[in-house]
Amino acid sequence: MVKLVLMGAGGNVGGTAADFMLEAANPEDHLVFASSSLDKIPVDKVLEWRRRGVDVVSASYEDRDSMKKAFEGADAVATISTWLIGDRRRNQIKNALEVAKEMGVKRFCYTSGAGAGVEAEKEEEIPFLLRDHHFIEQLIYASGLEYNIQRNCLYADNIPMYFAPSWNFCGDKWLTNSHGQKGCYVARDDCGRVLGALLLGRGEPNTVYEVTGPKSVSHEEIFEFMSRTSGFQGKLVDMPDEELQRWWLDRGLPEDVYGDFSHLPMKLCIGDLLCSGEMVANGCMASATDVVEKLTGRHPVSWKDAMLKYKDIFPK
Repeated sequence: MVKLVLMGAGGNVGGTAADFMLEAANPEDHLVFASSSLDKIPVDKVLEWRRRGVDVVSASYEDRDSMKKAFEGADAVATISTWLIGDRRRNQIKNALEVAKEMGVKRFCYTSGAGAGVEAEKEEEIPFLLRDHHFIEQLIYASGLEYNIQRNCLYADNIPMYFAPSWNFCGDKWLTNSHGQKGCYVARDDCGRVLGALLLGRGEPNTVYEVTGPKSVSHEEIFEFMSRTSGFQGKLVDMPDEELQRWWLDRGLPEDVYGDFSHLPMKLCIGDLLCSGEMVANGCMASATDVVEKLTGRHPVSWKDAMLKYKDIFPK
C-alpha cells in the first residue's frame, strides 16, 4: 500500500486530479485529499470521497503543522501553485517541500508553467509568470527528493474567463500582445488529470513533462471562433507590450495580485496580463506534446471544446 497526498483538492485543478485518481488508483492505495479549507469542497463531494475510502483533511501550505499531519507516512505528495504571485507563493511550496523532506516523503510533484526551464542570469530576464515557477523548480532539484514536474501551457479556459470579459470595456476589442504567434493552449481539466496521473506514479522518476493542448492556435483564430459562436461584433488589436501596459495602467489596473480590481472587468494584474501574451509571442507554447494522452490514457481536450464550456459568458 502506498500513501499519496494531493494538496489543493478544493481547487479546480486539484478537484479534477482527485476525481481522476479515484477512477485510476489501485484499490490498496491510501489516498489523502487535502484543502486549505474543507468549505471549498461541496459537502456531497467530501462525503463521496470519504465513502470511497479517501482521507479528506484540512492542510494549508502556510500551516506547516497541518502538512506534517497530512504527509506523515506518505510516499508521494502533489502540490499546485496558487494565484498568490510572488514571495508568498514561493514560500507556500517551499514550506511543502521542506515538510515533505522532514516527514520522509520520497517523491514530490509540482505544477509549473511552460517555459519555466529558461536559463537566465537575472530573474528580470524571465517572463513574469514563470519567475516563481523557475525559482521553485530549482528548490525541488536541490531538495534531493525524487520529483515529477509538469509545465502547463496557459489554460484555454483563461480566455473566456479572464480576457473576454474586458472586450466590451476595451471598446469591443481584444487588446493583445501575442503578435500573431500561436500557442498550444491546454484544457485546465487535462492539467488536473495529468497531476493525478503523476501522483499515482505514471511518470518516470525525476522527469519534467510539458503539458500542452493538441494543436497550436493564434489569438486571431480564438477571437474569430468566439465571436462567431456568440455573435459578438468587435475586432482584435495587437499592440506593442509597452503600449498595452500603459493602456491598462492608465485605467488603474493593479501592478500586483493584492491591488483593487473591483472597478475593472480585468482581474489579472498587469504582469500577468502582459505575460499571457508574451508566452505565446516568444514561442514557449508553440509545440504540442503527447503528454496528456501518454499519462492519462485520454485524448487531450481541444481548445475549442475547452472554451465552449464557457459559451454562456462569451461577449455578445
